[in-house]
Amino acid sequence: MKSPHITALRVLIVALVVFGLPRTSLAAEVMRAHFINVGQADATLLEFPCGAILIDAGAQDSQHVTRLVNYLTGFFQTRSDLNKTLKSIIITHNHIDHTKALKAVVKGFTVKRYLDNGQLEGLGTANPRWVRANATTEGRQIVVSEISDDDVTSVSPRTGLTNSAIDPLNCTNVDPKIAILSGRLSENPGWPHDEFDNKNNHSLVVRIDFGQASFLFTGDLEEHAIETMVDWYKETDTLDVDVYQVGHHGSHNGTIESLIEAMTPEIAVISMGEWDFGKGTNNRFTTWHYGHPRKAVVKTLTAGIARRRSTSIRIRVAKASKKFSLYTVRKAIYGTGWSGTIKVRATTDGKFRVTLDN
Repeated sequence: MKSPHITALRVLIVALVVFGLPRTSLAAEVMRAHFINVGQADATLLEFPCGAILIDAGAQDSQHVTRLVNYLTGFFQTRSDLNKTLKSIIITHNHIDHTKALKAVVKGFTVKRYLDNGQLEGLGTANPRWVRANATTEGRQIVVSEISDDDVTSVSPRTGLTNSAIDPLNCTNVDPKIAILSGRLSENPGWPHDEFDNKNNHSLVVRIDFGQASFLFTGDLEEHAIETMVDWYKETDTLDVDVYQVGHHGSHNGTIESLIEAMTPEIAVISMGEWDFGKGTNNRFTTWHYGHPRKAVVKTLTAGIARRRSTSIRIRVAKASKKFSLYTVRKAIYGTGWSGTIKVRATTDGKFRVTLDN
């Protein structure tokens, strides 16, 4: 006579073979990076199982401020468990294309933490100053933090700075990791004076790890600052990531070969406006006048990325300011100015899926 325990075990084995393991034991945890189309500007929503953070809150104009707020409203309707709450907003640097929608976002949603590099003079700093002045008004309880490069470089080993303000997330089945790899410099490391005075070069650089998936955001960091950062992390894998938000909107000075070699990315996403935004005007703060993205940068990305797009795309790239031409992209390089909002779905086992608005 067969043991009832053996019979029960066989029934369980058959059930697992036929119906599969319980979903909770097979499915990897998921995060999504929403590279939101805010025109010639930056705003990226990072969605985790237990929370959301926003990196930059820029907008091309008032219409795109409304677009960002509406996007976040729609997002929170799909994630009602998050109670319209951003665990943090990280502003890479206080230029208006990274801060224009900041006040509207803080007024429209609950924000727990706010981080920037502490530079509060010049165009684009009005909203960061407003956040500081109103962090505890109208029921808000926003913890404000400023990140300096001295804080970052004091960390050993060289893995970047993290703490409860930078990394407020710890989900039930996965603990995302958020670290700042570069911050506001207090002393010139040997750059030309105008480069040290350039706020772009004091951008916060943010690394996100979600299990085996990783992302890097370099703000508008330019060549001298990038070289300094790459040199600081040489002989480490701190810069080795899967998804790269292309620095400085695809500008000629926002991405260099040594950074690509250190990252070895699978996917690159450029946040920028449509190529002809500003054409026929004297507004120099436009995609047309900047010439974003530059052809040389797209070619550098093409050489450094092995992953291919599912379908190639013909897009406009710039040889220089106001000089655009057609170019075919076959590698996993995406742009908000070509495709609208771009969503990168990542799982803890390091698998990615890209979806486009168009």
